[in-house]
Amino acid sequence: MKKIIYFLLMGMIIHASVMAQPNTDRRQGPPPPPPREDERGDHRGRDHRGPGPRKGEKMRPEQREKIEMFKIQFITKNLELSSREAEGFWPVHEAHKKAMQEIIKTKMSDEILLQEAMLNARKKYKADLLPVLKTEERVNKALRVERDFLHKMRNEVSKRRGWEHKE
Repeated sequence: MKKIIYFLLMGMIIHASVMAQPNTDRRQGPPPPPPREDERGDHRGRDHRGPGPRKGEKMRPEQREKIEMFKIQFITKNLELSSREAEGFWPVHEAHKKAMQEIIKTKMSDEILLQEAMLNARKKYKADLLPVLKTEERVNKALRVERDFLHKMRNEVSKRRGWEHKE
């Protein structure tokens, strides 16, 4: 009889100690809501551009202005432009931007012509920047900085939408 009581007590102690352990299988708090259709990782319903306004949506003017201001700050900071250099840089940059937009509009049907025209525009941009930025190194940095800005913007949009992003 003593052995039976002993085993029952030991069983109850073991049971109590097991129940006192935190259960790592259960979630703490309520489960997260299921992802909305536009937040899924499969990007259904999106056009080929990825993050940004959804198909058929246009960016609001205040959003566009805010992004443009951030872009100006980003480029000015990364290129370490003096006020005199900035006066020469921004007109050249805007002319290059307009030329690239025009190329994209007119040469969309032929990929080789598009890439060739874009390369020629970048070469002209580089030649136009050299008198303003003075060194080949700073000109090359200027050619990279816009791509860095776009990369940063994509990462920020992805982060805000809850998508994983690559650095």
